[in-house]
Amino acid sequence: MKVEDLTFTSADHVIREIRNMNVKGGSPFGRAAAWAFKLVSEQEDIQDKDVLFQRYDDVAKQMIDLKPTMATIYNTWYLVQKVLEQKRHEDIETLKHAVIELADRIIDYSFEAVDKLAGYGANLIQDGQTILMHSYSSTLMGIFIQAAQAGRKFTVICTESRPLRESRVAVRLLQKLQVPVIYITDAAVYEFMPRADFIVMGADSLCVNGDVANKMGTAMISKLAKVCKKPVYIASELYKLDLRTAQGYPVMLERRTEKEIILPDDFESLEGIDVINQFFDLTPARDVDSIICEFGCIAPGAMISYWEKLECDLLEC
Repeated sequence: MKVEDLTFTSADHVIREIRNMNVKGGSPFGRAAAWAFKLVSEQEDIQDKDVLFQRYDDVAKQMIDLKPTMATIYNTWYLVQKVLEQKRHEDIETLKHAVIELADRIIDYSFEAVDKLAGYGANLIQDGQTILMHSYSSTLMGIFIQAAQAGRKFTVICTESRPLRESRVAVRLLQKLQVPVIYITDAAVYEFMPRADFIVMGADSLCVNGDVANKMGTAMISKLAKVCKKPVYIASELYKLDLRTAQGYPVMLERRTEKEIILPDDFESLEGIDVINQFFDLTPARDVDSIICEFGCIAPGAMISYWEKLECDLLEC
């Protein structure tokens, strides 16, 4: 059993699936971005370099505008730009082929990294333990899959993750694994946290200082865990490291439409009401015990020291 990606038929199809919220999780967003650049290169009959560069730039802009919190989309575009710069004097077919090869390496690396870190995370889970999770994460699911396949008997407390309640996807997978689930509202975390041995959540973006951007509620749960003296682990491949934060840029924390949290007849009017659907928050590094990644369980502040190796592997330095 493994978490599968969507099958994409074109770059525009990738963008539609991102817009429609059918791509879920930071790692799948990075792989989806790689597919978008690959499909432009394979399918679109562009014979002018400037036009090709403009098309890549347009695809990147659309994806980044749709999901500004997803560092994996930005990182894929960052690496594509590096390849284009390296190959700018080559013919257009060589350029396209180089982008296709890079996209394939990004996709393969992501799956391998998620599988590797899932093993490290599964090692944390012992028989009889209860683990609290929040929001859906394909990386997090990999940990539970490997732990269940290793024969561990454990229970998962799963928040519903308002407003879209994407944790339902996690619950369905846990049911298939025959893992007992306690499904709770987000507001019930304080009541149920004492039952948990530790907390593990995913990440959508990682900052060079160790801060973690993830689904709204992650920061609150992590802060509460400190009060309750419960360890907090963040499961994430390091491809989610947002390099822009090293230059002082903040992570762009996405807000979504108010229509996801109110119904048309909830209020007679919205006069004087500022409806905010904050979709992501930022958890300080001090509230995270460890990042579970493909390099092991590491300190949040140590992530940047591994990036150079990751980038060289993908660019074949």
